[in-house]
Order: sequence, then C-alpha cells, then structure tokens
Amino acid sequence: MDSLTHLLVGHAMGSVASSAAAQPMGGPVYWAVLIGNSLPDIDVPISLLLRRGIRLHRTFTHTLPGASALSAVAAACIGRVMPGTPFWLLFVWTLLGCFSHMALDCLNLFGARPFWPFSGRSIDLGVLHIFDPALVVLLGVPALLVATKAAPPYVLSGAFLWMWPYVLYRIARARRLYRGLKATGSVRARIVPWYSSWRYIMETATAIEFGYWQRGCRRIIASYPKQDSPVVRATLTYPQVSDFLAAAEYPYARVEEDADGFAVIWADALRQLRADFRPLRVRVGD
Repeated sequence: MDSLTHLLVGHAMGSVASSAAAQPMGGPVYWAVLIGNSLPDIDVPISLLLRRGIRLHRTFTHTLPGASALSAVAAACIGRVMPGTPFWLLFVWTLLGCFSHMALDCLNLFGARPFWPFSGRSIDLGVLHIFDPALVVLLGVPALLVATKAAPPYVLSGAFLWMWPYVLYRIARARRLYRGLKATGSVRARIVPWYSSWRYIMETATAIEFGYWQRGCRRIIASYPKQDSPVVRATLTYPQVSDFLAAAEYPYARVEEDADGFAVIWADALRQLRADFRPLRVRVGD
C-alpha cells in the first residue's frame, strides 16, 4: 500500500492500542504501533542508497524475521526516548504494526513473501489497489475529525474496526468477479484492483485480454494475440527469455521487423502494471 494508507492505519490502530494500554504507557504504545505500520518500507530508502532502484522493496523487511529484527531495534529506541514502558510491550506492539503493514501489502497485486526463508511463496490476493481512495476516506476523515476535535477519539477506533469488513467485502467481490470470468470459458483469469474499482486479465485460447467492467458488462482495453510464429519460437531457447517466462504470469510476445531482421518483445500483461516493469527485447539470431 502507499505510505499515506500505512500512516492512517498506524494512526487508527495506535489509537486503539493506546486506549487499551495502562497509563502512562499509552503514548509509547501509540508510537510503537504507528512506527511499526511504516517500518517495513525502510527498504525503499535503503535500496535507493545502495543504487538498487526499488528492487529491494518488499524483500527482507517484509518477512517475519525481518519484521522481528526491525521491531526489536525500534522498540529499544522508543524505550530510550520515552522510558517507563517495558521493552517487551513496545516490541509486541511494534511487531503487530509491522504485521498489519505486511497484511495490507499481501492484499494488493504485488504482494509479499512474509514467511521467507521458510517459504518463498508470494501472497498477493489482489483485492486492494496500491492506493484505495475508499480506504483513505474511511480512515482519513475520522482522523481529521478527531484531530480538529469535531469528533470523540473513539470514532478513530471505530474506523479501524470498520476497515476490516471493507477488506472482507473486497475479497468476496473479487471472488464473484473471478467466478464470472471463469464461467466464460477462459483458460485462466486474474482480478486486478484498480483504485476502488476492478479490472481483469484473462487468457483465452487465442489471446491475453485486459479489460474492466462497465454497468455489469466487460469492456476490453487491450487484447494481445498469442504468437505462434517461427520467430517467436526461436527465442524460447534463449536463457534470458526462459528466465523471463519463469517469472511472468501472463506473458505475450510481439514481433518487430526492421532493416536488420526481427526482434521479439516479450511482456507480461499483469506485471506491466508495475511502474518498474520493463519488457524484454531480444533479436532473433543474437
């Protein structure tokens, strides 16, 4: 999820946690939860400092061991700045904040691998967009009302609790849409959250189709025909193409011809929605 959503979730969750904690430990507990909800994304500045782009994003810091290590360091720092709260209490609440962060990331398209190194399986349920306006409004409006004293603090706690029925609704809705796509006879399909609405990717016998729903009817945005030409087949033996296809979920190819011969551009209809995605271009005969 985006940083704003993680901050809003941390603020709302911290409100719940601080009200449940014995005073005067409510303040440190609030900060533990707030920091924990954003802490796993520390991998972004680290990746940039190491000149790795954002390739380290959602790697070690988004795992159970990584979250535990980060939570221990953060809890120790909070305990030094705000003494009087047991380390174990700060650690638990920081870790719960990290778990909340990872859970939300697993609900969007790109997911995370929280159980690494025990399992390398990515969990990417694809029911929330990276930025979901409805979720931001659900958490942001109560936060603003409480901050301006236009509403009592328990309104913020209620917003955090109401967030989860919204998530369950999104899961149920995605399953209904998926069943509808499968009923059309598609080979396979994937529901794609698009802000607060939905898009889809579907593979048929002849093409990869990308589209959305309008008034209950499917609308096609793009259709990528399956290529079965000798030029495309020739690239299947290339190591870089094999690596690309091993990681791709909905791969397709297109052929370009120029004065020097043929080039095949491999892309992934699903992963090309990522800002850091780059198609693979290979020349036949290279």
